[in-house]
Amino acid sequence: MATGLLAKKLGMTQIFNADGDCIPVTVLECGPCTVVRRKSADKDGYHALVLGFGPMEAKHAYRIGKAEAGVFAKAGTGLFRHLREVRVKDAKLLGELKAGDVLTVDKVFKVNQRIDVSGITKGRGFAGVVKKWGMKGAARDSSTSHEHHRHIGAIGQRKTPGKVWKGKHLPGHYGTDAVTIQNLTVVGIEPEHNALLVQGAVPGHADGLLFVNTAAKGQPKPKVKQEERQRAKPKV
Repeated sequence: MATGLLAKKLGMTQIFNADGDCIPVTVLECGPCTVVRRKSADKDGYHALVLGFGPMEAKHAYRIGKAEAGVFAKAGTGLFRHLREVRVKDAKLLGELKAGDVLTVDKVFKVNQRIDVSGITKGRGFAGVVKKWGMKGAARDSSTSHEHHRHIGAIGQRKTPGKVWKGKHLPGHYGTDAVTIQNLTVVGIEPEHNALLVQGAVPGHADGLLFVNTAAKGQPKPKVKQEERQRAKPKV
């Protein structure tokens, strides 16, 4: 079984748990994704699945290249707007999946599972150092800092090293970065709506494309009973 699915961000809301606590969640339209191609170590050098998400109408086929159209034709599936390759280390994780199979959110994820969500952050254009880097700026009550409250200040040097070091925090383009938020928790699944409820925020704007994958680290460990823990201790 694949470890991840493509998704679309719908927005944020809140839910209440059994204790009455309010939990902020992000609602994702996760899947369904169609297996377009299965790669193997013998032929491709590694094991992976190529997933398609977002069906495309036949009248828009001119938007994709001939090579990509050939992949869809060979798989016997429709056209998709987005493709994503999901690699796995062991072919056993893929089971009997083949081209044309459909993966849904309830088949891949479960409640209380830890996941990693990857996406592109919102584009904010050209930004100053206060917005981009969180600098404090000049004091408002200073008698000498007028009209310079959000400026970066002097960065020139006349002595050693006599230059501005590369990587210094300066004004510039802000946003549209590839970001992965790790160890988010799945708090709800609605298979009838292909909805995945994730605790917390994820990158990108509404309707943005995301990739939801099983967390690379931080999976909750099964609870071991006290008796089993005592038996597991080596005898001295």
